[in-house]
Amino acid sequence: MFSFIHRIGIMLALLITLGLCNSVFSQKFTSSPNPEFDSLILKAYGLRFINWDSAMTLIGKAQKFPELSPLQEIMIANQLGSLYYIKGDYPLSLRFYSQAIELLETSPDLPQEALAMNGRGLIYLSQDEFQKAADIFEKCVQINLSIGDTGRVAASYFNQGIAFDELKNYDLALASLEKAIAISEKLPDLQIRYMSFNRQGQIKLEQGELEEAKRLFSKALFENPSPNNWEQTFANTGLGMIALRENNPQEAVQFGLKAYEAAKLVKAFWDKERATSLLSDAHEQLGQYREALEFARLNKSYADSLYNQDKNAEVSYLQLQLAEADNAALEQAKQISDQRAQISNRTILGLSLILAVLMVALFLYRRWLKEKENLNSQLLEKQKEIIQQNEKLNRLNEEKNKLFSILSHDLKTPINSIRQILELQSLNLLNPEEKRKSDEMLVRQVQHTDQMMDQLLRWAHAQMEGIITQRDAVDLNTIIQKSIAQNDFVASKKEIQFDFSPDDSQPKILADRTQAQIIIQNCIQNAVKFSHVGGKIHLSTLDRENLIRLTIRDEGVGIPKNKLAEIQEKRSPVNSSEGTNKELGTGLGLLLVRQFIEMNEGKIQIESEPGKGTTITLTFEKAA
Repeated sequence: MFSFIHRIGIMLALLITLGLCNSVFSQKFTSSPNPEFDSLILKAYGLRFINWDSAMTLIGKAQKFPELSPLQEIMIANQLGSLYYIKGDYPLSLRFYSQAIELLETSPDLPQEALAMNGRGLIYLSQDEFQKAADIFEKCVQINLSIGDTGRVAASYFNQGIAFDELKNYDLALASLEKAIAISEKLPDLQIRYMSFNRQGQIKLEQGELEEAKRLFSKALFENPSPNNWEQTFANTGLGMIALRENNPQEAVQFGLKAYEAAKLVKAFWDKERATSLLSDAHEQLGQYREALEFARLNKSYADSLYNQDKNAEVSYLQLQLAEADNAALEQAKQISDQRAQISNRTILGLSLILAVLMVALFLYRRWLKEKENLNSQLLEKQKEIIQQNEKLNRLNEEKNKLFSILSHDLKTPINSIRQILELQSLNLLNPEEKRKSDEMLVRQVQHTDQMMDQLLRWAHAQMEGIITQRDAVDLNTIIQKSIAQNDFVASKKEIQFDFSPDDSQPKILADRTQAQIIIQNCIQNAVKFSHVGGKIHLSTLDRENLIRLTIRDEGVGIPKNKLAEIQEKRSPVNSSEGTNKELGTGLGLLLVRQFIEMNEGKIQIESEPGKGTTITLTFEKAA
């Protein structure tokens, strides 16, 4: 099976293929009895990649014509099949292409048959049945040759090139694309030519021939006098991928932004997913982690939507197979009924033949029932898989919301400290010595905040699939000292001293480094917040057998008994009290401490007496 992300590339190529058929539709077109109806169909074809809603409105008007002929119904069905394919609604696309094929059995028309078969070929491609797709596109080539439709011959060769590419038969793929290019040079519309260059560029990119791929993408983008949005997003994304491989992330960002803007205009998830993936990787290489994280979030959203579309397409494909099995059984039953009618008045030999036919019919019917049962079972499994995936996505969204809360909460205090230092300096209230000390404190605070932000962003990026605890041997003293440094300005403003004497021989704890930093950072912040001016905060560690305890004791206002009971019992944020300097809070800090200490298989104990202070004891497992 091909990967989900690989399928996205196939879908993109399929939509480009539909666009190619658009430009050559008017070359061979069987007119219906109503010229006004034909005009609506042609206008809809011309608008479907420019304004999807307008194209659908025109088809709606065509459907309202009274007493539609079979040919007109076939034309409408083919139009709706291609429109819903462009939109990404594969179940409806399948339904309308199948409807066109059924109508063609009683009202044959070669141009419309080529359109319907082309749609069926695209469906085979979307379900990874590449050899079947290649075979059906060869039939499309022969039909279009027979009616002299050179434009659609070129489009069919293009489709065949896509199928051979997915089969990894690059020689046949490039040969088919060269045929499409050669034919397109004789056409008034050269879109097939430039799309073929785009696809050749993709093949060369897959083969690692970056210079040749760059030449082909550039040819499709810059030699085309009027490239549409599909061409621009495909070529710009390809050039961006090449720039990224050549270690030029800044250029990759430029191409990626162009691709993303074009993708937003055509409103297709697969283009947006491809462009945002490129932009996330490029920003990460540039060290621009905020932008990388934002585009990673967008990419995940588009990938989730594509995943659901992909699963819906698989279910619809199974439904199509089931419908074809039903049709085959009905056809068998009809043949048997005709045979019975013909031999009803014949001799005993004829009756024997009827009996034999009935036995065959019974065998086929039983086999059909078994096949139908298997297909129903597969359909139920796919639906169950979609439900499970939706539940997983909901859990991941909750985890991502928690990540953003952590980033906001942990960056708030150091950024406020920096703001307060700058405000003091702007008021010109400091003497030279105080100005020098505040400058040193500002530099330290910015350095610590930058390090913490870099660490948190890297950690958050790694947790995009859900918060994961990875416990390693961590130096507890280093984390404590970093947390004290982060709170240095707030503490000095309140003339609070830290009493901590690290023991260099102390063993390390077993914990997730970033989660341990968040735990201790929040506990020290609370101690500073609720300490009186001129107070002291005592920190000490104790090594006991396979455990290490960290005690953080302040001499502040303490916690009332009812509030302490609420903090220890509730599993949601508790309303935060004001600090001794009217500091405000959200109540999220202690909730994060409790959750992360449990995820690291540790314990937290809070003891407090109003007016005398609070003691928090954190227990971690000792690293081996």
